[in-house]
Amino acid sequence: MSRALLSRSPPCAGPRFPRPRSPTSPAPRAPSLRIFAGKPHALAFLADGSLVVGGSHGITLHDPAAPSPPRARVEVVGVSWMVAHPDGESVLALAGGANGRVVVRVWPATGRVVEVLASDRFGEHLCAALSPDGERLVWRREGTPVALCYVDAMTGAPLEEVALPPDIAGASCLAVRPDGVIYLRGGAVAAIHPGGRIETLDDSPFFGGFEPFFADARGLLGESGQRAAFVDGAIERLENLPEWVRGGTIAYDRSRVTLYASQGAVQVWDVEEQRVRFTAHLQSATGQMPGWTGQAAAASATHVAAIDHATAAVLIWHVDDPERPVASLTDYSPGAQRLTVRADALTLQRCQPANSLPAVMTIELNSGAMKLLELDTIHDIAATADGQRLLVFYQPYPLGSLKITEFDAAGEPGESFEVQKGAGELALAPDGRTWGVTSYNRPASRAVEPTTQAQWRAFGATKWAKNLKLKGFWSRIALCDTAVVIAVGKELVVVALAKNKTLLTLQLPTIAVSVAISRDGARVGVIGVDRPRIVDVATGTLVELAPELHGEPETHRCLCFDDQGRWLFIGHPAGPIVQHRVADGATLATLRFHTDNVRALTWAGGALWSSSEDGTIVRWGQLG
Repeated sequence: MSRALLSRSPPCAGPRFPRPRSPTSPAPRAPSLRIFAGKPHALAFLADGSLVVGGSHGITLHDPAAPSPPRARVEVVGVSWMVAHPDGESVLALAGGANGRVVVRVWPATGRVVEVLASDRFGEHLCAALSPDGERLVWRREGTPVALCYVDAMTGAPLEEVALPPDIAGASCLAVRPDGVIYLRGGAVAAIHPGGRIETLDDSPFFGGFEPFFADARGLLGESGQRAAFVDGAIERLENLPEWVRGGTIAYDRSRVTLYASQGAVQVWDVEEQRVRFTAHLQSATGQMPGWTGQAAAASATHVAAIDHATAAVLIWHVDDPERPVASLTDYSPGAQRLTVRADALTLQRCQPANSLPAVMTIELNSGAMKLLELDTIHDIAATADGQRLLVFYQPYPLGSLKITEFDAAGEPGESFEVQKGAGELALAPDGRTWGVTSYNRPASRAVEPTTQAQWRAFGATKWAKNLKLKGFWSRIALCDTAVVIAVGKELVVVALAKNKTLLTLQLPTIAVSVAISRDGARVGVIGVDRPRIVDVATGTLVELAPELHGEPETHRCLCFDDQGRWLFIGHPAGPIVQHRVADGATLATLRFHTDNVRALTWAGGALWSSSEDGTIVRWGQLG
């Protein structure tokens, strides 16, 4: 049976409509079209049963029985952590601020926002919890010394701090008991008592990665579903929850704890009855799993909600019926790492690693209708601008050979090509006539350096036009209508398509992370591990671009030229896109909308398009 593009809808959603949004009069260098609402990261319920979703582009408030449209929206962006406050009306969230990440307290129904904690030494992971009375936020501050800090949960005023000894300084989560005792685990397990006394605990009950995140007078609950009880001044290990989990949320009144695993089980623990009240299973997968942050599930007295990491939808169940969701929020997305634009549709590869979930999607811009290619374990895609051909680079069988298959406009497979064992990437010329691929071998001995094979051919050709071999395995490839550029490690080669004549061979200062070539073939854009550069193909001269944006990570992932070769756009990991003038490398503008890693840039229809791990796809307005 052939594999074809088939419509697919998530549970209880009916046809899925991303509903592109266009501002009535977009400002210069601002989005003129937006697809998807973003990416959800954290969930919580308020006392009235309302569902709060914290995402990449705002905090929204929903009626769980009829969640769309949201009842309210608060413009707090880049949410990656969120907890319900015991007042039942507000949440605390880690979000993006003007000068870095901040912890804010948000009242979703009224839109009130108060900054509680300014950007500080959170480290890679915010380790924090609210005191059960809601008066204090307790968090681990990195630095010298590492300290456990207490601040007022309304004003952010510092209240107290306790220096942590090295054996517990690396704790990644903590549990606050109603009497103020805090439990945390690093290399050892300790209880920090009111007043700052640190008590080292016997770690024998904490085997199996037990990291406490909930504590009451009866005992402790760990992030992975482990349980322990306080018995006569000692801690005794109890039976774990039935399903493996890796994170949890605490209800505003501490009556329920919801634990979850990415693409696994969702369980609701009833604190008073000491039993699992609800269990549901999300769509699972084999292969590599995507990385997500935040609190992916929560429960109220009547409903349970969870983020489906396979689709980015928020699923909602009645607490007494785990078999089928009663509602869902489906205008979210995991984002796109490859993007092809034509007049009436987009073809994209979702931001997920190669696993058993379909990753290639086509979206009709007029209707919002979506189709998935029923194919998995996908490494890369390339599609022609007319929508007539789609190339998919994938692994048909576990541990099997890699294959590239050409699909037609209806999703029917055509010719296939096998390549080497290690996946590189695909590239397609703008005129849609020529495509190329890189792949590498895997020598039996680690002492032998892999060899990358770069190949390209015209559609319909009976053989490869060129098979270029270069030492190394980290490869990148890009095509214009007349030339191809290949980068393997630090080596960069440009070859003319007409006669396969080498136009340029160059040793770069650092390994190439990404490459692009202007449509006229005159210049190559290269992102190195240290900074971006523009290469003049005729002379081999390099123009070095600004290495980073102030206060943001130095690594960059994607870049593209406009059709006329005037500008080079570079996507940054924190979300900005920097526009450079190609002639001299000068920075012309910084485009700000995305709140997470920019994964794909393309120039189509006279406009720049971008997609990000924040879940959105954007067409930008006037850039000149």
